[in-house]
Amino acid sequence: MVMMDKRKEHLVIVRTSGSILDLKTYNCQELGLARALSRKGWKVSLILAGRESASFKFGDVSVFCCKLYAMNQQLAYFEGISDLLKRLSPTIIQIHEIGLLMSWVVACWSKKNDVPCVLIQGNYRTTQKPILKQFECLFNWTFGKSILKKIKAVGYKTQMAQCYVRKFSCIKSFPTYIGLDESKLQSEQIRDWKKELNIENKHVLLYVGNFESRRNPIFLLKVLQNLPSSVCLLMAGDGNQFMETTEYVKKWDLSDRCFLLGKLRQDELASLYKNADLFLLASNYEIYGMVILEAMYFGVPVISTLTAGSESIIENGKNGIIIKELDEIIWGRQIQEILQSPELLTKMKKSAIEKINNKLLWDKAVDRFVDLYNYKKTK
Repeated sequence: MVMMDKRKEHLVIVRTSGSILDLKTYNCQELGLARALSRKGWKVSLILAGRESASFKFGDVSVFCCKLYAMNQQLAYFEGISDLLKRLSPTIIQIHEIGLLMSWVVACWSKKNDVPCVLIQGNYRTTQKPILKQFECLFNWTFGKSILKKIKAVGYKTQMAQCYVRKFSCIKSFPTYIGLDESKLQSEQIRDWKKELNIENKHVLLYVGNFESRRNPIFLLKVLQNLPSSVCLLMAGDGNQFMETTEYVKKWDLSDRCFLLGKLRQDELASLYKNADLFLLASNYEIYGMVILEAMYFGVPVISTLTAGSESIIENGKNGIIIKELDEIIWGRQIQEILQSPELLTKMKKSAIEKINNKLLWDKAVDRFVDLYNYKKTK
């Protein structure tokens, strides 16, 4: 394989989702990848959706925000994207997801301007909402297939994502497992959550993420109710089910065992993870699950439902547990089994740290992306 001369290449990563990120609270995968590539000598620019057009530097990475016009994440448009791409003059472009209008727009631009384009796929099923599901299926079989004809190769985050793409095309695909940007979790801020919350002698379960139906926050409270009083639950985040979760805590008098911490910045999470024994993720659907990586990085084994992310990252019984059923009794028994065996918990913590450090930090994971970029499509 002929390797790219990275000194002459300019990779432009376009995060084609119609959502605006807060980089202070969100661990952006594309930014982590861009920074890792930059450390290896690549010239990388990142294009994101923004409330207004703007640009700034993040280390050696140039970040550009295009003003967003969107009906939802799928049907969105970035103002001035064509002119910006022309000005940046990329030699290779990365987009993501076949189900996004902006992926099609950028793929069309790359084809017209003879610039190689690759796509990273994480989504592995259509939405479960009836009307939107029909629309998404129609989009994928038309615009999605059109995208796959215009690009040179696909990187898949998980095996489930690879299988999903193969429904539409037999295009060449590469495993591009997502890495963790550990600099986002490094902080000089030391906070003793156990002491602050007066739970120094208790086992700590942790949840970090959105409070939404997909993540089943109320289920986690039911799990807590099936555990002894020596176990407490810390929950960080916000969302449309935050108030419902708050009311449940009040109704069942769990305020001395369940602590709702609100949304925290990335640099505030380190001390939170360090105070936890186990991380709980009862999600119905998870493209990857950055919180799984974050928890394991700090040696916190994850108990999760079966999703594409958990299946790819967790080695069941070794560095975490995957439970298919949303059954609070089963979850409670599994949690107690681990917490009552210090030796088992210690082994799982050590294995979790080793998995992240050996394979899933961005400086290690980035090589799979380079293989994707270097692929030479034959006609």
